[in-house]
Amino acid sequence: MWGSPNHGGSIWRCSQPKVGLQGNRSIEDERYLYAIAEEAKRANLKADARLAGGVGGGSNGEDRPPTEFLRMLCGRNNESDLIMDGSNPCSLKIMDMRPKSAAMANRTQGYGYENTNYYRGASINFYGIGNIHAVRDSYQKVCALCLSPNTSDIQWMQLVENTNWLSMARLILSASRQTAFHVHYNQLPILLHCRHGWDRASQVAALSHLLLDPYYRTREGFSTLVEKDSLSFGWTWRRKE
Repeated sequence: MWGSPNHGGSIWRCSQPKVGLQGNRSIEDERYLYAIAEEAKRANLKADARLAGGVGGGSNGEDRPPTEFLRMLCGRNNESDLIMDGSNPCSLKIMDMRPKSAAMANRTQGYGYENTNYYRGASINFYGIGNIHAVRDSYQKVCALCLSPNTSDIQWMQLVENTNWLSMARLILSASRQTAFHVHYNQLPILLHCRHGWDRASQVAALSHLLLDPYYRTREGFSTLVEKDSLSFGWTWRRKE
């Protein structure tokens, strides 16, 4: 997906695992994620050595900012998860874009989410973003509100909030910011997924790219990003309209 040229931080995408009610495991998946985490550790050790003037020589990056500065960046929101210190053993972060209740419900269909007891060094968080149908519904509501000649100006702010469009946008932007934070400051590999890995995960991955890499903020880079994270990943444009 994307990897930092300076340390072990990276972004990966997948669909939900086939855990089911039986708690099925995939040894291949467990080994693969462990290999990603171990390679990230090696890349971070090399980066630390360069900063110290060792292997690779000279400084090739910036020291980690003070904790108070990091608290300011995360707005003191969810800082226990975002601001990691030596006591936190996490070496890979799994970010599930769904509400946890939806992820648990998917187990009845043979799917679900990762049991971190089997993924060494990994931790998982849920970000509560509604599925594509919920996002489309809120978008259609806010469009109808804007186009309606009978909309009350006095109640405008409340009516917009009732569409849940701003709430959806906040959740997606928040997950993107936290992804970029973990990659840039905690230098962690991040695994993003939702149900199929091409709706919420695609949006968060693309926005994280824009935050992390200036290349994707150019015209060429943005077109590459759309092709890489949407077209090549099977985004069904006509069905999502």
